[in-house]
This record gives sequence, structure tokens and C-alpha cells, in this order.
Amino acid sequence: MQERGPTLRYAVNERPPLFIAAGLGLQNALFVISGAILLPILLRAADLITAGEAAFLISASLLTAGLSTAVQALRFGAVGSGFMLFMGTSGTFFAATFDAIALAGIGFVAALALIAAPTEILIAQFFRFFRNVLTPTVGGVVVMCVAVTVVPLTIKQWNGVGTDHAGSLEYMLIGGVAVLAMVAMIVLAPARYRLWSPILGLAAGCIAAAITGHWSFNHASDAAILGFPIGEWEAPTFPTSGAAFAVLGAFVIATLAGTFETVGDAIAIQKVSLRNFRRIDYDSVRGALNADGVGNALAGIFCTTPNTTYSSPIGMVPVVGVASRWVGLWGAGLMIVMAFFPILGGFVLDLPGPAVGGVSFVALLLLFIVGMQTVVDAGINTRTALIVSLGFWGGFTGEFADELGLPFVEHIPEALAPITGNAIALGSVIAVLISTIFVLMPKRRYHWQGAASTDSLDQVIAFGKDVSSGFRLETGPANRLGLCLEELFTHVVENGDPDRTVRIEATANEDEVEVVVTDRSDVRDVEVPNVPPDLLAADSDELQDLGLVLLTRLATSVNHTSIAGWQYVSFVIARQYREIRVVQQQ
Repeated sequence: MQERGPTLRYAVNERPPLFIAAGLGLQNALFVISGAILLPILLRAADLITAGEAAFLISASLLTAGLSTAVQALRFGAVGSGFMLFMGTSGTFFAATFDAIALAGIGFVAALALIAAPTEILIAQFFRFFRNVLTPTVGGVVVMCVAVTVVPLTIKQWNGVGTDHAGSLEYMLIGGVAVLAMVAMIVLAPARYRLWSPILGLAAGCIAAAITGHWSFNHASDAAILGFPIGEWEAPTFPTSGAAFAVLGAFVIATLAGTFETVGDAIAIQKVSLRNFRRIDYDSVRGALNADGVGNALAGIFCTTPNTTYSSPIGMVPVVGVASRWVGLWGAGLMIVMAFFPILGGFVLDLPGPAVGGVSFVALLLLFIVGMQTVVDAGINTRTALIVSLGFWGGFTGEFADELGLPFVEHIPEALAPITGNAIALGSVIAVLISTIFVLMPKRRYHWQGAASTDSLDQVIAFGKDVSSGFRLETGPANRLGLCLEELFTHVVENGDPDRTVRIEATANEDEVEVVVTDRSDVRDVEVPNVPPDLLAADSDELQDLGLVLLTRLATSVNHTSIAGWQYVSFVIARQYREIRVVQQQ
């Protein structure tokens, strides 16, 4: 268990002062706003939409992003993660959106967003069946792939690629000033000032841009002060043509990629938002997926592009030390306000690209570290190492296949381009496929199912002996397996309805045996037992977790997962005998 207290000033449930909450809300919202504005600009530059439609898409995207972010933070029942997860226009939908608008206009995009919305909600509904596939290891790989995908874009923005000043010394200087100022704040500033490192880095870059004459306010001066371009609102339409269904397929693929990204972000934000993080709350992950589905439904209603979670603010949490959901709520409110004040969106659009690119570059590097830490915390073994290496490097290769000059690129079917050309999509698919293969691989399994009653204890003990005999465990590992299984089953039957059924499954590989107990109850956390400070003076109630202490000492690892009321408690026993040493503390 890893302590995060010393660097976390405000955890998810703590309310920081108004100035900090609002300021950080704006700071994080800038990452989302830049993405929400980028797509309409690209569509307008390609002459696929009018200026009025571009203004409408910007306002509708900001409104959708603000509402979706608020839903994530507030957690309405099973909808929302309860954490500071910012939502915004997803880059994975860019290519499909271009094709959809070229084919049938904005109304077709709205229809596709409504069709995509139930996908994540369905996955969330049956998430417990995917618990062994969408693991923290896979989530960490996805977060790392997000950084790999977006970092090159931030470098291009820093260098001004696509502008008249591409590669100029001035642009390099502007971005360099922003990066140096931000890094200096992170490294040298006290904790209470470090939280403003992104906004101060951006400010330093803006000053450098103003000095060099590369900061203008053309968009802000042309934008209206107040208004919402409601006249461009179109009804969802779906043309019945082969091309339309091809675009739908691309949208489905993009939705799955966004689903994997949301899972990764929902896992990563938990690890950096709690002072004493113990284990993943998969109900929160399910809530994040439900909120993502609601966000896509809102995008369809407001006739704009689908959205997903934004990873950049997650990478900044360990640096700024603030993970409060109030930051998310303030950021959500600011995006909603900006949707009705086009001049504010114009001001953000006028921010110097090199400064924005430099600050985003640092934030994405920090996000990569969060993803890597998620992978390491999940544990490294032969299987997880294969998932990480093939998933990450497969995504990296797909993202930069053209630059690497790989000969097989030209032979890839065009229909697979949304997957093979995007590190997030390809890395996610590879990691999920390998994880699925490991789950489905033929294994020798032992099953037991019976009543959650002490009367079943003898059957459970006999089951443990059958497992040890079937897997040919030596005396030491066999004894540890039997003791762990007995203590865990005893703990489970003490909670919940006595008429319920408990299921036990045991599998093995060449190094270890894993036992999983599945139960539908309110069983307390097994991973962190309560031990009284004075055992001699403790009463029977205070001593009830001593069996769990034995479990956590004898097993190689213990994991407790709760999903939608279902408890999955597992422990691993090494096949080789391991001496248990008790160290007496002075």
C-alpha cells in the first residue's frame, strides 16, 4: 500500500478554498477547451462547415463537456465516477466526424453520437464480467498510449506546424519559456504555489508571445459577447447508404477506444486522488462509463461530437496536490458559462499555440508517469509484462508506422485505419485481446459452490485438500492454502444473508495457485484487517479480524474487488515453500 498523503493537499472529498477550486477549475478546463475548439477549426479549414456551424459546434461542445464533467464529479447513483474527471471532445472521433459531416452534415454526427451512447452504458452494466480483462494493467497501458498519441500533437503545436511560422525561432522560444517556467515551478516552488504551475507557465509563454509579436486577439474581437448560435441546431439524421454504415462502424470502433480510455482514466484518477489508496473502486469505474454514455447522449441531443474523459488533468494531480471534485465542478461551470459567451471561447482560441503546446507537453509527460505507476502498482509478472510490452509498443508502432517506414502499412485494410493508425485504439485493443486470451486459456480449474454457512466449512476444507492434491502442492503450500481458504470463508459467511450462495474457484500455473471467492454481500475489506493495538486487552469483537491477518501473511497476494454488490476476493499461494518470518518490533 502506497501512502500519498504528503503530496496531496486536498483529496477528492475535501473542499479547497474558493480561489483554489475556481482557479484550478479554469486551469484544467483549458485542456478541454482547446480540444473542443480544435475540431470545429479543422472542419472549417477543410470547408466542410460554415462559420456559423463552427461557432455552434464550439458552444455546443463546451456545454456538453461542462454538463458531462459535472455528472462525473457529482455521481448521481450509478452515473458518474465521483472524481475530478474532465470530459471533452474526443480526438478518437475526429476522422469519423470528418467523414460523417462530409457525407450528411452535422445532423448525421448527432445521430451517431446517440447510437454510440448505449455502448458504454451496456459495458458498465455488465462490467463485472470484464473485471479480469479491463484490469489496472490494461488501464495503465491505455493511459500511457494516450500520452504517446497526444505528445506529438503538442510538439507540433509548439513548433507551429500548419502555420506561417512553423519551426521559427520565435515559436521555439515561446514554447520553451512556457515549459521552463512550468518546470521551474514544479521543481523549485513550495507546494502551495506549485499548484499554479500550468497557468503560470502559460502566462510566461503568453508574455513571450506578446514581446515577439505573436499574440493577437483576432478571434476574440470578431466573436459576439453573449449568445448561443441556436439557428445551426440540426435534427439527428441517418442516411440509409452503405457509406453511412461504414462511418457508423468507424464510430463504433472510436467508441470502444474511448471506453478503454475512460476505464484507464477512471482507474488512474483514483490512485492519485485518495490519501491512503488501497484498491480500485470498480463501481466508480462503472459510474465513469455510465457518465461517458450520458455525455455522448447529450452530444447527440445538442448536435455535436461525442466526448470522453480528458487525461491531461490527471497527470497534473500529483504535482498540484489537489484532487477535489470541487475543482471539477468549478471547471464544469466555467465551460457551461463559456458556451454562452463566444468572446471567451475566442480569447482561448487566441492563446499563443506554442505556449499552449509547451504546457500540454509537460502535462502529458506527467500523465505517462501516472500510467506507468498504475502498471507497476498492479504488479509485474510474465503475463502483465506481455500485456504492457505488446500493448504499449504495438500502439506506438501503429501511431508512427508511416514515420518508421514499415512496409506492411500499405497492406492494412482501410476499414481498420481507425484502429491501426491510433496508439490509443491499437494499444487498447492489443492489451485487451492479450488479457482476454489469458482469461480464456484452457486451465485446470476446481469449483465449489454452497451455502454461506459455517455448516459448509467442512466441505470447504475438503475442497482445499482436493485442490492441493490435484495441483500436487508440497506440504507447506498445501497447508497455507487450506488455512487461507478456511479463514477467508469464515470471514465471508459472517456478513450478509445466510441463505445466499458462495462460489469458490481455484486455478494454477507453474508458479502459483489462485483461489477466487465470489459472494454477493457487504463483506468488509479483506485487504486491510483491523488489528487492536493491545491484543491482551482486546475483546472478542476486536479480535475478529485476526484470521484476516493470517490470510494476508500466508498468501503471496490478496485482492478484494467489489462491483455492483458482488464481492470477488482472491488470494495467491506460491507453489514453492516460503518461510514465514515474524519480526519482533522493539
